[in-house]
Amino acid sequence: MAKPPIRAVYYFCDESSYVDDDFMAVAGLAVPDRELEPITAELAAIKQQAGALHEVKWSTAKKRKDNVHAAFIDYFQELIETKRAHFHIRFAPFGKYDHKLSGPKRRADTVSKMHYQLLLHRAVHFYGPHYRLRIRPDGGDCTSALAAQVGNLHTWGQHKYRAADDCIQDVQCMDSKRELLLQLLDVPLGGFTAIRNDRHIGGLGEVKTDLAERLTAAFPGKNMRGNSNPKVMTFNVWNVTPKWPSERGPWR
Repeated sequence: MAKPPIRAVYYFCDESSYVDDDFMAVAGLAVPDRELEPITAELAAIKQQAGALHEVKWSTAKKRKDNVHAAFIDYFQELIETKRAHFHIRFAPFGKYDHKLSGPKRRADTVSKMHYQLLLHRAVHFYGPHYRLRIRPDGGDCTSALAAQVGNLHTWGQHKYRAADDCIQDVQCMDSKRELLLQLLDVPLGGFTAIRNDRHIGGLGEVKTDLAERLTAAFPGKNMRGNSNPKVMTFNVWNVTPKWPSERGPWR
């Protein structure tokens, strides 16, 4: 009898606040393959109802009658609570890293390594033993090197988490202007990073302060300064302490 096909998980990832804030973040949104088309269609309907013709980003939130950012937060909460998607966020005190040691792109290379850590210790850890992973980063300098690290991710995923030796099917950088799942990820990623940096206390303006409060109310048990149990898949918060002088090793 033929074995049933191995199901796939799409893992969308992006970064926030790696220029000016004390804490930067990388985050991932995991979506099973069976949910990709329904969620995409539902997001398109939300944007259409709100009259949002352009890319939805945390940085562009403005006061509108139909606030698409608030609608995205409500929809994100629903997805997490019903376990149709999982969310993982990793914070790091960016100013404590020596970016010269990361590579020629310096800060961008440090962020790339943080994406690698997120993929290894969350995506590969959680899904690698049982699913094929389709990694979908937001394209740019910070994620362009990730496809070349699939071999390392497989090696260390097997070693640490007993992941399949070919669990990552592919890594394809996407354009967030066209990918609605990356737009959905950007809103809570930006909001939670603002909360981690205390910018929601008088530093965001009325609209984003309201959105940050909406996020906090949606997930009252989540402390952005703490750490979730590393086995918690649905909504995982991870604050890291840098190893001196940077995260040791080129991709570990």
